[in-house]
Amino acid sequence: MNTVAGDVRYALRVLGKSPGFAAVAVVTLAVGIGANTAVFTVTNALLLRPLRYSQPQQLVLISSEKKASGVTQGELSWPRFEMVNEQNRSFSGVAAFTSETFNLTGQGDPQQLPAARVSWNFFKVLGIRPALGRLFAAPEDKPGGDPVVLLSHALWTRRFGADRAAVGRHVTLDQKDYTIIGVLPPDFRFDFLRPEVELFAPRVFDLNLITPQQAEAGTMFLHFVARLRADISMTKAQAEMDALAEQYRRERPKLPDADPRMTVHVGGLRDEMVVNVRAAVLILSGAVALVLLIACGNVASLLLSRALGRKREIAVRTALGATRFSLVRQFLTESVILAMAGGALGLLLSSWGTHVLASLAEGRLPRVGEIHADGVVLAFTLGISVLSGILFGVAPAFQISRPDLNSVLRAEGRGATSGRRPNLLRSLLVVSEVALSTVLLMGAGLLVRNFVQLRAANPGFDARNLLTMSITLPPTRYQRGSEMIAFFDALLRRVRALPGVRAAAVSSALPLNPSRLSPALAEGQPAVPLAERPLFNIQTLIPGYVEALRVPLLQGRDFTGHDAEHDPFVVMVNQATARRYWPNQNPIGKRMWVGRIPDPMQVVGVLGDVRNLNLAADTQPEIYLPFAQRPWAFMNLIVRTEGDPRNFISGVRAAVRAVDRDQPVTAVKTMLEVLESGAAQPRFTASLLGALSGAALLLALVGIYGVIAYSVAERTREMGVRMALGAGRNDILRLILRQGITLAACGIAIGVAASLALTRLLTSLLYHVSATDPLTFSAASSLFLGVALLASYLPARRATRVDPAVSLR
Repeated sequence: MNTVAGDVRYALRVLGKSPGFAAVAVVTLAVGIGANTAVFTVTNALLLRPLRYSQPQQLVLISSEKKASGVTQGELSWPRFEMVNEQNRSFSGVAAFTSETFNLTGQGDPQQLPAARVSWNFFKVLGIRPALGRLFAAPEDKPGGDPVVLLSHALWTRRFGADRAAVGRHVTLDQKDYTIIGVLPPDFRFDFLRPEVELFAPRVFDLNLITPQQAEAGTMFLHFVARLRADISMTKAQAEMDALAEQYRRERPKLPDADPRMTVHVGGLRDEMVVNVRAAVLILSGAVALVLLIACGNVASLLLSRALGRKREIAVRTALGATRFSLVRQFLTESVILAMAGGALGLLLSSWGTHVLASLAEGRLPRVGEIHADGVVLAFTLGISVLSGILFGVAPAFQISRPDLNSVLRAEGRGATSGRRPNLLRSLLVVSEVALSTVLLMGAGLLVRNFVQLRAANPGFDARNLLTMSITLPPTRYQRGSEMIAFFDALLRRVRALPGVRAAAVSSALPLNPSRLSPALAEGQPAVPLAERPLFNIQTLIPGYVEALRVPLLQGRDFTGHDAEHDPFVVMVNQATARRYWPNQNPIGKRMWVGRIPDPMQVVGVLGDVRNLNLAADTQPEIYLPFAQRPWAFMNLIVRTEGDPRNFISGVRAAVRAVDRDQPVTAVKTMLEVLESGAAQPRFTASLLGALSGAALLLALVGIYGVIAYSVAERTREMGVRMALGAGRNDILRLILRQGITLAACGIAIGVAASLALTRLLTSLLYHVSATDPLTFSAASSLFLGVALLASYLPARRATRVDPAVSLR
């Protein structure tokens, strides 16, 4: 019996004699370990696992940053790319990339495909080899180079039936002939581009939405990915970028990205990929760790309660010569076996939980396709299982391995209680569980309230009964602004004529989804160079936007058909612009200089603020231009309907085909769905933390119930004596309830104190909700106290039914 194998055999026999206890302990641990394993699977995929590229630790993202305005991972220009590519000494390769769209025609129904423009060495820098064919060559990346594309594996499978002969074929994209030169691997993904990108083309300066002349003039539309040389650190690379940025400002002071307030940031590719979700992932990791601690506390309390039935066994073994070390080892063996069984069940639960997390996170988290269990996850599960077994087993093991032989053996059969020390330890465990659960409940309450605030936030327009869809006109077919204007004018006439359509409009951006930024100068502000002017959200509209979205027109007028190409330039601004640049003044008639356009534009109207970043951010200054004066190829059709907007999708699609049968539409959504997507990340975090806090609350209440129920069972003789001496049932009820409420109140007080410090970590995730919000704290505390009262009442009521005569016998 002095061997580990003997301890294991004995532990299995002991646990086999108490299957109910073992089952409760295993399930309790499985909840905590399973939740930790599921969240660690996500954490491992996002924060720990190397990227699926060659030597990923050498890869960096180069982007712009304006700390004063909160801009991070911003775009850079083509001239800056040329400078960095030619003059840097820190990188073995630098590649540029940007998002693109192509209209695929000539093969079935027209389809708009999400795509990307990349420099010819993009895949070489990442260390990616094609699954079929070849990658881009340098001559194809020069002006006038051969029009070639690479297909994603998904597009090759779906559209070309995985036919290897697809390489070398020609496809029509935006009315232009392209040659397919290769197919990318099935697992390739680059999360700084849209995850569903299906085509890659070279020549970033040929982007559909800007002209090569605009690219050369410094339009900011690119990000860079680079590979560090083996002997260069991130610090040295950043120092070189700072020096090149200073040189760039001296040589090209008038370009938009020469702003002295802007810095060029070099960051590790993996770190930059998860910068927006790191805080949420770490918070969830901390939350599941608290759930596991609560589960361990529950099982430790169960072990202490079970120890009363084993006192004689321990005393006998001690009398026969068993050392305290051997007893502790035996109890820890039992604890670790329970924990390993809980870990095995938790691993099964985590596979389901991981699947749920991945499905909820689709489109909201980077690297979602990599969220799965691997050797690291299995090692983590094994490690926390063993650690949990030791954690919840060590205190009970030391407590019950030191019996008082005389008192135990004399008291056998006389209804002795377990003594004050085990009861005190169980009470401390329950107080700890309540405190930890309170912290989780407070955090979840803040995030839920935050989500409710976001949902209730006024977006600045009426989102009901609105249908939206994106339309990108191919530049080869619609080269001139007059052709774009003619297309959308014809389309709007047809859509507005559809039965049940109340209004229709076209805009370059949707709420929460800004399309472009442009430097601008407002009248009355100091005349500074273009690069030093503030950036405004800018979009172009066709008359009807105000009516379709029901945006308040606060001053002036809407655009009309008289705001045409050769008419004086006019703009509308939002209320944020008027408030910032012309406070206490009439903005109508004020002038603005937008971008590189030399002529001033006159303000003719002020619109109410429409959320133009996200639901959690204040509305930023925005400028609206008439589409007829600034036509763009990428636009959004917005249709207000009398009923469910989805019933009008087919009719609107038919109207588009009637104007141009080769023109596809994409991103067909209701406006409510657009707003829902803006609240997706807060909903995801609040849902998970809410579920975890619910599990913690349940475990803590089970702990309270168990301690009170066991106390009632222990004190049956005492209750009989009290009642025999004249105590009423209400006196007994108050006595037991006081014990439960005292435990809960102590735990809640400690939990509230801890929450006041810890919930400040949630500040970056909250919108118009304080991290110490009194309403949330009081509501969560009251909820916990009420449910704790219920958990204490059930065993307390049973105590009032004690028959004094029976208990005394």
